[in-house]
Amino acid sequence: MVTPLQHKLFRDMGRHKAQFIAVALTIFLGVALYAASYDSYQNLSASYEATFTEFRFANLTIAGGDTGEIADSMKGRADIESVATRAVVDVPVRIGDVKLLGRAIGLPSEAQPRVNQVKVVQGTYLDPDRVDAVLMEEHMADHFGLVPGDSLEILDSGSWRSVIVVGVVTSPEYIWPAKSRQEVFSAPGDFGVVFVAETLAEQLTPAAPNEVVVYYTGGDPDPALSEELSQAARAQGSTEIYTRAEQPSNAALAEDIKGFEEWAVFFPVLFLAAAAMAAYVMIGRLVYAQRPQIGVMVANGFTRWQVLRHYVGYGLVPGLAGAIPGAIAGVLLARVITGLYTGMLSIPVTLIGFYPATLLTGVLIGLVAAVLAALAPALTASRVQPALAMRGETPSGSGRPSVIERIIPPFRRVPAGWKMAMRGIERNPRRTVYTIIGVVLSLVLVLVSWGMIDSIQHLLDRQFVEIQREDGTVHFVAPVADGEVAGLEDVAGIAEAEPLLELPVSVAASTGHYDTVLYVMEQETQMHRFLSTSGDRVDLPDEGLLVGKSLEDILGVEIGDEVDVTIAPLGMTISVTVAGFVDEPLGTVAYLSRPAAEALVGGPVPATAALVRYEQGADTAAIRSTLTGLPQVAAFQDANAIYDLMQSFMKLFYLFVGVMLVFGAAMAFALIFNSMSVNIAERRREIATLLAVGVERSSISRYVTAENMLVVLLGIPLGLIAGYLVARAAMASFSSDLFSFDLYISPMTYVWSALAMLVVAFVSQWPGLRAIRKLNIPRIVKERSV
Repeated sequence: MVTPLQHKLFRDMGRHKAQFIAVALTIFLGVALYAASYDSYQNLSASYEATFTEFRFANLTIAGGDTGEIADSMKGRADIESVATRAVVDVPVRIGDVKLLGRAIGLPSEAQPRVNQVKVVQGTYLDPDRVDAVLMEEHMADHFGLVPGDSLEILDSGSWRSVIVVGVVTSPEYIWPAKSRQEVFSAPGDFGVVFVAETLAEQLTPAAPNEVVVYYTGGDPDPALSEELSQAARAQGSTEIYTRAEQPSNAALAEDIKGFEEWAVFFPVLFLAAAAMAAYVMIGRLVYAQRPQIGVMVANGFTRWQVLRHYVGYGLVPGLAGAIPGAIAGVLLARVITGLYTGMLSIPVTLIGFYPATLLTGVLIGLVAAVLAALAPALTASRVQPALAMRGETPSGSGRPSVIERIIPPFRRVPAGWKMAMRGIERNPRRTVYTIIGVVLSLVLVLVSWGMIDSIQHLLDRQFVEIQREDGTVHFVAPVADGEVAGLEDVAGIAEAEPLLELPVSVAASTGHYDTVLYVMEQETQMHRFLSTSGDRVDLPDEGLLVGKSLEDILGVEIGDEVDVTIAPLGMTISVTVAGFVDEPLGTVAYLSRPAAEALVGGPVPATAALVRYEQGADTAAIRSTLTGLPQVAAFQDANAIYDLMQSFMKLFYLFVGVMLVFGAAMAFALIFNSMSVNIAERRREIATLLAVGVERSSISRYVTAENMLVVLLGIPLGLIAGYLVARAAMASFSSDLFSFDLYISPMTYVWSALAMLVVAFVSQWPGLRAIRKLNIPRIVKERSV
């Protein structure tokens, strides 16, 4: 049976259905975003963990030193389930006419290794009777269109050795094919991974086995054990050690997972805050307008508890209407996102689960937001004094000149309509503040989404256009002298070539170690631009290192401090002064000028690679073909290909942020529409009075529009500032030694965002302005006289 108060509730909601729908829609969006983001986070985390367990992904990887002795010292421990040695070597690979840098990883031919197993997706595993059999990592196979039975060549001791692909595999180490922590992004045409028989891997590197991989009992991370084993390994000469979390591929993917987790909180909080504010404004307006009715209800026996529950219902109903379908939609959307993500990255194990807690939590937070918004107005309604309420009297403004009139006296002589608009802003501060808050929240949502897109695009342009000035990198089969580097300029289309020495190093300070790459470059290099943390351009110094800014915090070093740099390939450690920190979006590397390097080693240094720049209008395909045809060239890396690769991988990110932007625009419209509708509805009596004394409806519409747009204009600067601050905090949360996400928002983004708010505010007034044309003056005047 429907009670009188329930009947009144649904009747009022029918009369104000547009505002209630707007609140429900905003709650729907907030809850859907929460459920989609959090379930995606849980699905992806579960998929990774299942992959790590099923394929026994190493908890600790140790490179260099006496690997046999290190491995033997770990055997028999209760907290270590498996330990194995292996050979890993970067070698040139040739597929048809294409040369690229490959990574060959040794596997036992008889059976899968005890640590870091692979999943065969095509073909078979290695054959112990065939030393020429290899397994190709799936990303590389897809790029070159290779299938089992196809062949490729590996450079072995200066000559090309043909091998046969017997299987295509995925690996927990290369879900994301990262070459290193400093080169997380590598084009599949420039870098790829093949798994070869242990006997072949040992032939490719004289240092074999050169890695130890350790899998802990149960497979769970153990920071204390990792620290103990790392210290012992370094004492035995190891130069590069990383945990599962620090492994390049996993570290890069962890940033994505972190993003889903943070989005699951960040965006929904904004949406639900906006929904709560919209509901609060709407219900507060109803309570204000229904004071006489509330007085009659209380005077005729309705308890204050009944009145309280009644007005809380105005939040409860749209809360349920938005939260339940929002939670369901979010859970379904998470399944789509998870499938797209795991399919794009070829994750070996994909788990898509149903998490009842997400569904229930989504509904609960949507309801809590709506009910809390309704609670304050409902308490106000329950405390109404019947005698005062039934009079229908409300305090009126003082009618004094507006602030701008008081500050700038000439504004006192503007037409009466403009005075009405300016004075209306101050006459009802509550209404003005609500509208400004709505504008601020809307701009925060829009700028956070749009700012992410601007920042990523700026990051790519900064790294690959402003900082990295080369068009390509030529990798040599063996270190060469400067003369061979200069000879590359004879290749048609090459305008300039500079020597580059690339060395894996470990930088150590009193607080710890950091494994990275050292680049030795020409002091007056034209191929690379160095930018300080203050944004100024700096040059490579005569003495000392330039290092990535993350090392300032990781190692606790400052400019002028000495660090020990261990260069494993040369078997030496040198002490170098930190000359400065550079701000680069991708990676944390170290730079040394050739004169400084020569002074440290006491002689000339060779080049392992060359940075090249093309002539204007050069045929890049022909240049690559010519360069890779040279016998001294092992591989060629096209800088533009990496840029294009990153753009393609960002498509899913852009899609996700684009959805956020659309949701934000929808929320902005709902929020501002609600505020504008309430603003106009609250002034029905005032408008009716003006109509009764002869003011034209079109004039009143202009006055009301002008007042509302002035309020929006007041809110836009505050919203732009708040949006920038929130967006900066959001981007900073993604920064690490792998990526430096500094916020960048294009000036035009601010302009378009502000214009969008003005358009949304203008359009959202139309329903209210139409209502002005339909006002029944006698009825409103009669209501006023009761």
